[in-house]
Amino acid sequence: MTKINRPALFVLLMLSFSPLCAQTFPDHNYPVNYFRNPMNIPIQLSGNFGELRTNHFHMGLDIRTNQRENLPVYAAAEGYISRVKIERYGYGRAIYIKHPNGYTTLYAHLNDFYPDLNRYVKEVQYNTEQWEQYIEFPAGKFPISKGQFIANSGNTGGSQGPHLHFEIRETSTDKNVNPLHFNLNIPDHVRPTIYGLYYYDRRFSTYQATPNRIRLKAAGNSFTSIDTVVRVSTPIISLGLSAEDKTDRSFKFGIYQAELSMDDTLRNAFRMDDFSYDDSRYINANIDYRTKYRGGAYIQHLSILPGSKSPIYLEGATGVLRIDDGEVHSISLVVKDVSGNTTTINFRVRYVASAIQNQAANPAAEAMFPGQENKLEKPGIEVRFSKTAFYDTVPFIYATQQPASGAIVSAVHSLHNFTVPVHDSFTVRIQPTADLPEQLRDRVVMQLVNERKKVAVKGSWKNNQLEAKYWDLGKVQLILDTVPPVVRPVGWRDGSLLSKATSITFAAADDAGELKSFRAELDGKWLMFSRKSDYFIHRFDERTSAGSHELLITATDEAGNITSRMYRFTR
Repeated sequence: MTKINRPALFVLLMLSFSPLCAQTFPDHNYPVNYFRNPMNIPIQLSGNFGELRTNHFHMGLDIRTNQRENLPVYAAAEGYISRVKIERYGYGRAIYIKHPNGYTTLYAHLNDFYPDLNRYVKEVQYNTEQWEQYIEFPAGKFPISKGQFIANSGNTGGSQGPHLHFEIRETSTDKNVNPLHFNLNIPDHVRPTIYGLYYYDRRFSTYQATPNRIRLKAAGNSFTSIDTVVRVSTPIISLGLSAEDKTDRSFKFGIYQAELSMDDTLRNAFRMDDFSYDDSRYINANIDYRTKYRGGAYIQHLSILPGSKSPIYLEGATGVLRIDDGEVHSISLVVKDVSGNTTTINFRVRYVASAIQNQAANPAAEAMFPGQENKLEKPGIEVRFSKTAFYDTVPFIYATQQPASGAIVSAVHSLHNFTVPVHDSFTVRIQPTADLPEQLRDRVVMQLVNERKKVAVKGSWKNNQLEAKYWDLGKVQLILDTVPPVVRPVGWRDGSLLSKATSITFAAADDAGELKSFRAELDGKWLMFSRKSDYFIHRFDERTSAGSHELLITATDEAGNITSRMYRFTR
């Protein structure tokens, strides 16, 4: 890392400014009216394509199911089931249908699939003794006609309430496409709503500059600034927008398109047409990450950060505006939805040199730059970041402290803080503060803790250092974990009569981090439990017949500690 001593910390030495933009977004020829509504109720949305979510853009439509589960879900067009996915997070239970027109539809957070598919998948789960599955099918295995019942809606996976998540993808690229382009009969006569407009001092990194609010007032169907001319104290600015959109019958959600012009010339724009899951994490470069995760609103950058390869912006434009001539410049912002409903913001801005302010330097900070590999080497720790890790220059602050607990067997290393995102995984190596016997080394995990999460990783030993990978910044330390997971029955107890129950549930968790595994055996044979958060649920079926049963539960944490207990119940 590079130490910076200038009063204006992290001045961007090679800042690219927005060129004049002649290009626009490409036109697409989508197969309108090919896909039907995947449900038999009018579509009302609780989420749209491109909506801002934690670490990702929303990749489809969230269709409301009247706060109910088990509504029938139907195939949007003919084709065949190409994949099924079952997972704790994310989609939960999901079906992929490949269509002959070159698109694939996805239906997620489902409960039971239709009977033939449900039986097949359940057989695979029991044969492999794995609840989580990713199964691919050949074209002739499960053919589907348009409008065929395929599943019941649910609330599985990362869902926070009953709904259907629906996606349309290009089959050849697996790139997600905005479903609103396919005319699914979703009325929309509502203009996008503007909550706030901000400017940033782009002499500095966006991880150091703070958003400065531009006060707005309504002017007919548009907005303008309260000040006749907005005076700013920096010759280089970019803008950020806080806004939402909705259809005639929906919650508020993300905006589709925004265009930024200065002096009647387009300088940058973004549009939510299509992008892949590999690109979705670039949302962290498209928002003011620090403001959001300090409890503020989503503010979307109208500029491209130096280390971002986000596909939603116009290629070649940056949106960073130079106004150092002291002249008054006109700024126009046009915000649109897919149906063409539009909200505009127009104001004038001027750089006033006498008001210029510099950022105070933090002598403890060292620079980590986008577009190059960065590393941290301090006593007891080595950290390596890839050249794609950071979107902008990071005024990185490292600190260390002694452990407060005897279970912590290293120094506590603070890697900056959680308000700076990392695009991909980075490698951490930590040396313990004392020699550990071989039998104890196997119980050591590396733990990362910040204000949003706690993650324990088993890692691997290399030259008396434990190595692990993370995706977030925070405090890292080595923990000697000898405490087994906690397992408890929920809503019943050992020896219960469960003849009227339809399911059986356990809560299982580990103090250091996530569980590594959970296994159940009924009368000596593997029994399938689904998982939602830290709850494990078995719905009674032919394997849990009437009579007395013994149920062995085994939970294992990342360090290898095991809790194993036998429960008895009668049905």
